[in-house]
Amino acid sequence: MSTSLPYVAVRRILLLAIVVIALGGCGKKAPKEQETGHPTPIPVLPRKNYDTARLYSGLALKSRVESQQSDETSLGVISNTNSYELDMTLHVRWPSAATNSIALCTATPELAWILPDLDQLLLGATPSPDFAHLLTNKEASLRANLSSLQKLPYRDSLFDCQTILNLRSRTSGRSALLVQAIMNVNTDGSDGDRNLAIDILSATFQPQTNYRWPKTGPHPNPCLREVESRLALINAELSNGALSPETKASLTKEREYQKATAEELRRWDFLVGTADPFIVLPSFMVGKSAGQPGIGDYAVVIAHGKLYPAILGDLGPNSKIGEASLRLCREIEEKSGADRRPVSRPEVVYLVFPGSAEKPFSAPDYNHWSERCRALWKEFGGSPDAPWQEWTSLEKPWPTPTPTATPTQPPVEQPASTNNPTGTNPASPDSSTTTTSPTNSTATSILSSTGTNQ
Repeated sequence: MSTSLPYVAVRRILLLAIVVIALGGCGKKAPKEQETGHPTPIPVLPRKNYDTARLYSGLALKSRVESQQSDETSLGVISNTNSYELDMTLHVRWPSAATNSIALCTATPELAWILPDLDQLLLGATPSPDFAHLLTNKEASLRANLSSLQKLPYRDSLFDCQTILNLRSRTSGRSALLVQAIMNVNTDGSDGDRNLAIDILSATFQPQTNYRWPKTGPHPNPCLREVESRLALINAELSNGALSPETKASLTKEREYQKATAEELRRWDFLVGTADPFIVLPSFMVGKSAGQPGIGDYAVVIAHGKLYPAILGDLGPNSKIGEASLRLCREIEEKSGADRRPVSRPEVVYLVFPGSAEKPFSAPDYNHWSERCRALWKEFGGSPDAPWQEWTSLEKPWPTPTPTATPTQPPVEQPASTNNPTGTNPASPDSSTTTTSPTNSTATSILSSTGTNQ
């Protein structure tokens, strides 16, 4: 019999099973002794109850209970660990990479006219080895998290990639990495020299990005104070002589991490997810072998028939792909946020041009980025009629410090005189002088209204 259970019910059933197993297992109650007069035991039929539910992640869960009669009593059965056990087998059908125009255009129909030479580009195309590597990483992640069902990825996150292809224009020789995938949101990054809003609500927020350049201005990084505060707390905890060796080792490790983070925030400026258009690739795909893209390489994102100039600005986890900065995501879907992606189907094309990075890295220049992406797109054979996103800076001017008031002399009493001098009373204060209260002139980055790093 097949029934559909709500997620809450399934979760309770699973939790109950885990608790029972953890407690050592409580066997079924032993059947009551047969009353005298029954020459043979009442036969026990095997019970098979089939329940089907769908977890929050879109994972189809099929469970069943199988039981059989043992010749042993409860004392014998309870000592046998195989008498009460749970087997879990996760079945996955891995996809094949798209290698022809029909498969690619099924996901992204606009490719047919945006890339007029698509058929030529795909002649003899084979999936990049990175596609198989990505699936291997996904399987390793599934094995590591199988014991905790809630850590298993959503269905669309597991099947997040349509293809990964290394392409080359037969006309110009310009190479490009084509990734067709979903689009997750990246909110990472902070910058002390640019007055930009940052979004720290993401559970995976990091103040740094791999694309960085030397800090030059006097304003501190907006995330530095929080890191320094955490360091002070860790040092205070480590001064407690009653810590267990495990706790002390954990705190010491965290202290080294926070010290390194603070040093980076003092030395570098970074891209900002809320303001700068950049994409993210898994770390195993960047700079590990010849021909792979590198941080700072230019990229063109194709979504819903529009081209978005960007750079490869950060590295992501090795078991997922398809990620862009919040700024770029919100141009595609304005409701995008840390927990809401703009595109959940593998229909966005990320075209990265290996070897196109310009060094040394510097603060974003959107006009220059756009010019370079357009030139690379043209060289690769892209349509000149495709619409482009034009980026504008979201940076705000730093508040002007309030000047300190100039002290004024108190009026001086003058002796009475019958001969009043002409002109203004020299003891009167200058009418143009105004007194203002001094305020803190140190400006800090504007943070999002939902949180602060101060």
